[in-house]
Amino acid sequence: MASSLNVNEHIKEDFTDLLTCTICLETFQQPKYLPCLHTFCEPCISTYIVSTVKGDKSEGFKCPVCRRLVPIPIGDSMENPETWARTLPGNHFIVSMIDRRAMKNTEKLCDACSMKSVSQKAMSWCTVCEEAYCTTCEANHKTFKVSRNHKIVPIKDINEDKSISNICAFVACDAHPDKTIEIYCMDHSQPCCTICATVHHRKCEQVITIDKAISGVKDSSKAKELTKKLTEASYKLEEIFQNRNLNKTNFENEMDVVSDEITKMRKKLNEKLDKLENKMREEENSVRKDNVLRLSEESTELSALKSTFDHWKNLFEASLSQGT
Repeated sequence: MASSLNVNEHIKEDFTDLLTCTICLETFQQPKYLPCLHTFCEPCISTYIVSTVKGDKSEGFKCPVCRRLVPIPIGDSMENPETWARTLPGNHFIVSMIDRRAMKNTEKLCDACSMKSVSQKAMSWCTVCEEAYCTTCEANHKTFKVSRNHKIVPIKDINEDKSISNICAFVACDAHPDKTIEIYCMDHSQPCCTICATVHHRKCEQVITIDKAISGVKDSSKAKELTKKLTEASYKLEEIFQNRNLNKTNFENEMDVVSDEITKMRKKLNEKLDKLENKMREEENSVRKDNVLRLSEESTELSALKSTFDHWKNLFEASLSQGT
């Protein structure tokens, strides 16, 4: 039971991480994803790109998380890094998860009533318009020709259902925002709208509807096998990561031992040098003392001898001048 709770808490924390931009640390605003699947707010990744791309010959920019190189987008905007973030694909999956969390954590108000400054509890959700409606506005929504066939689901069903498929039926095409993604090109592994399919994928051999592409994916053997492989890879990477950290700790400990040995060696050398210096100082003082004493005695003797010679000189000069 405790293990199950820990797993659920871990999953919950992971989902929270999935909805948080690693640059601004806030819930995503206009989430855009890179080829490595790391997602960032469009303003955040745009600021990052402009601040990191230097020079005219840049090959692209590196993902702030995994440092993988993201090539320069092809098109008219390739020379201006300030526009690169705009060309990145939007992460509709993350948007749907954010919408689901918002509806689950707070009492959702009717969007149509809110536009009239009226607070009315929402009871249903239009998956195409991505708006919440009260009972009255839902009925009105179904009367309009343009929206009568929209898929509308009760909000309570969304909160009880872990799937996000009930939240957003209209996923806009990145190239044509007013068109929904309906086609999936298996040759390029790319979802697109009907216009993209006609213009860019007309020569592709495996082009199917998005419904066919996603049907049975959740419970398919490939999905389970991929989940298993990702889990195993995650465990292995965690093991390698822990091993590297252990190696780093052991290496630092070994280097600390080496540093201590160097300190001890230096201390011993200092002690030996101090002893050698003291010995040489003693010898120097002894030699100095002996030689100074000898030279002093010689100076005294020479001074006395000079005094005697001076006395003899004076006597000789006196005898010469005074003698008869």
